[in-house]
Amino acid sequence: MTVRVNKPAINLREELADLRKPTGIAGEAMLRAETPQEQQALIGVGRKNLIINGDCNISQRGDFTTASSSTDETYYLDRFQQNHNITANKQHITSNQPSALSNTKSWRLTATATTNGFMGTRQTIEDYKLFNGREFTASVWVKTNHPSVRFYLFDGSNTDQGKKTAIADGEWHYLQETFTFDATAGTKLSIEVIILSEAGSNTSITSGDYVEFTGLQVELGKVATPFEHRSYGEELALCQRYYQISRATSGAPYKRFGRGGNVSTTLAEVTCFLPVEMRAFPSVDTTNSASDYAVYHGSTVTACSVIPALNTAADDGAGNVMTLGCTVSSGLTVGQASALLANNSATCFLAFKSEL
Repeated sequence: MTVRVNKPAINLREELADLRKPTGIAGEAMLRAETPQEQQALIGVGRKNLIINGDCNISQRGDFTTASSSTDETYYLDRFQQNHNITANKQHITSNQPSALSNTKSWRLTATATTNGFMGTRQTIEDYKLFNGREFTASVWVKTNHPSVRFYLFDGSNTDQGKKTAIADGEWHYLQETFTFDATAGTKLSIEVIILSEAGSNTSITSGDYVEFTGLQVELGKVATPFEHRSYGEELALCQRYYQISRATSGAPYKRFGRGGNVSTTLAEVTCFLPVEMRAFPSVDTTNSASDYAVYHGSTVTACSVIPALNTAADDGAGNVMTLGCTVSSGLTVGQASALLANNSATCFLAFKSEL
């Protein structure tokens, strides 16, 4: 028995035309990707922004809603360090944001005198070797009234990459730049938004000149993608790896910072457990006023001086435990439990720092 099978005719011209249809740069990259991880990186699945607090929402050191004097090389807004050589300037957080973004704040630096210099803010990335020999893109929203705003990379060896953007109309503008980083030549990776001359030197600055930014993002690849929003809790935990603070308030003027025991009649050792393990063993800041702190032992509260450097990393580990020394004039009972607390002070605090 003979069985005949008929197939529809094929138009070879149409089939060949379909094969020649362009897939575009992104499509070609997806087709060339060899692993799911490479495809995820291309389409931005998972965490992509290497900048912490790029939306300017975390400010543990203060609310800074009122402009105050700014000091060079100082941290105010979490993870952002001031960089300027003029002293007559102020900084503060604003509620301004571009219409393309939501749930962000912005950081603003304003000159208060006419001078020749530079002023700006930078963030240093801890895992900078991740970028070695690879293209990455930094993007940011900037508002300024000065024509010499640079958005650039600093690698620690003065081989900067970046550009000058002369948009001085006081409106928000989106800037992006693609960089290639050489970790063998550089010792760090910082992204900076700054009023600076094209040559990287001082420029004329007039009182009232300002630079303001938000939505800072750094990601692998040569294309900037929409800003990645993280939850407040996640962003706070990322910031606390570098800085965290415990404060007393008017509602809690006897806030307890830690608990421990008395090792002599004048010294209590108190352990503070930190909510987030820090990048490295931290240093400690206090108000430097003994009357702000007290040791609570038995039913007695005695004013004390806090000794931040009592211990070392070898004693307490990488940075989630700190043992502080609390000294009093006399009266402690050896072996008795004690606690470190604010001494009826609404401004008392303990701050732990492990910035880059």
